[in-house]
Amino acid sequence: MQTKQLVELGVWLAGACVAALAVETEAQACGGTFCDGGGVTPPASMQVDQTGETVLFAWGDGFVEAHIQISYEGNDASEFAWIVPVLAVPEIEVGSARLFQAALESTRPLYGHDLAQCSANDTGNDPSVGFSSSPDFGTPPPPPPVVVVQDVVGAFEYAVLDGDSAESVTTWLADNGYSNAADAPQILDEYIADGFLFVAFKLRHVAGVEDLHPVVLRYAGDEPCVPLRLTRIAAVEDMPIRVLALADHRAMPVSWRHVLLNRTRLDWIGLGENYDDLVIRAIDEDGANGRGFVTEFFGATSIVDRTVMTFFGLDAAAYSAIDVTQVYDVLRAQGLASCGETGCVWGHELVPSLLHEFVPVPDGIDEGPFYACLSCNADQIDVEAWDGVAFAAAFDERIIAPLDHAQELLDQWPVLTRLFTRVSPHEMMTDPTFATVEDAELVPFAFYSQTQGSCCTTVRLPGGRFVELDTDGSWPEWPDAMPWAERIEELLPTGGPPTILVDNTALIDDMLAERAAAVGCNAEGGTSSGVGGEAGGGGDAPGPDNGGTTGEGAGASNDGAAGCGCAATRDPSALGLLASVFGAVLRRRRR
Repeated sequence: MQTKQLVELGVWLAGACVAALAVETEAQACGGTFCDGGGVTPPASMQVDQTGETVLFAWGDGFVEAHIQISYEGNDASEFAWIVPVLAVPEIEVGSARLFQAALESTRPLYGHDLAQCSANDTGNDPSVGFSSSPDFGTPPPPPPVVVVQDVVGAFEYAVLDGDSAESVTTWLADNGYSNAADAPQILDEYIADGFLFVAFKLRHVAGVEDLHPVVLRYAGDEPCVPLRLTRIAAVEDMPIRVLALADHRAMPVSWRHVLLNRTRLDWIGLGENYDDLVIRAIDEDGANGRGFVTEFFGATSIVDRTVMTFFGLDAAAYSAIDVTQVYDVLRAQGLASCGETGCVWGHELVPSLLHEFVPVPDGIDEGPFYACLSCNADQIDVEAWDGVAFAAAFDERIIAPLDHAQELLDQWPVLTRLFTRVSPHEMMTDPTFATVEDAELVPFAFYSQTQGSCCTTVRLPGGRFVELDTDGSWPEWPDAMPWAERIEELLPTGGPPTILVDNTALIDDMLAERAAAVGCNAEGGTSSGVGGEAGGGGDAPGPDNGGTTGEGAGASNDGAAGCGCAATRDPSALGLLASVFGAVLRRRRR
């Protein structure tokens, strides 16, 4: 039977790097780069399909911290595997899935369209992988790697390996339940040559794949990196990668390019339905050549809605001295469990893994009624598994501490940057690193355009540009000469502001003016098709509609008669929200 797997894995940091890989496979389960070969004879080769990754960095004061969300869709925990190259032995702890949830949901890009007349208070800105063969027994085996550290963190066991060759590392991995993909040794050797160690993770024998949780790795350094060279062995075309960065200043790629989108290419009438295609094509343009990131948000961390991370009354000590029959009652009193005949509802995603470890459900009994009345099922409880002190410690490690740390990070770091790219395997030949840039402009996550003018065919974009629609009211199909990228920038490792490598602003403005003269209202003496200023200071200065500084009054409102009956209606899915969001985002100031 075929199963579908999803695994997120892999991290390097600080002078090293972080790579969080989401692996989706058909056939047997793969854990990250490595699959369980079941012994010397590997199964048939299989295709591994990566669907995306997200990693959250926090860095400053001489350290880098990487949070990696790990998820896996499969039934066999023994098939889960994860390897992380690092330059030094990191501190490792349980992370919070809710930090990812809150940061991603609070900064998700939104594109709306307003059918009403343009407001003068426009605040829009910003611009067939096989397996290695069995060992050659005629050749002396390589010396095994040094196991520097072995420990447990949450649901995982891990070991830090120091090997002098990929062969020694992969042999150790195979002997311990990991088996490498064919391309891994060459890539691992590249990192070994650069002085990397490897952290190998696997699920503890008491844990199942449903017990996976984020992991945090922290060590000294000042340059986060996503090493995509290892990612490429299992990646799909145009794989989405998101980087969230908490720091003192805006984060930008160093070894890769920073790309500002030409938002005239975005289908605003379709509420940005071609956004992913725009990102892919902009990053593929000359100057970025498939290796670049766009900024989806930069602003105050206060934009993050902490509701999902906020709990009241959690108390690990309450479990240390109770009888096993009372544990559900205490969980329920803390708002973490509600069980009944139809099952259980959990207040935190890691509560069931704790119960399954310390109060396992007996065979033949449904989870809901068992936990709902432990005293009724006292004679079937595995009392040997219960340890109140250990349960309290695990409760603190997996639930309380990660939530507290997530809140501390948002309190500590003043700004959050969200970066996005779509990258294919053949482009994963270098590793993107990141640095911060001072005095950078805000980048809101929400934008809206406005239909205006007596002909109802002119759309004003954030920043003040005007685009003439097709006669059927659809977004124009631009000729090939219209660029996908507004600007392509390079941030030098030596510091300073980014250097502009490609600037298509003038070309975009010229093409907009030509279209307005040919097909727009302006051709009949109607509305103006001038472009708005980059800094939001008026409608005369040309500039991109993204990447500008925060400002009010960008562009010019149109007071012409609505001769064709432009309806003053708004898309309810976006506009009412976006106006308030803009006000909230742009009032934030960096601490």
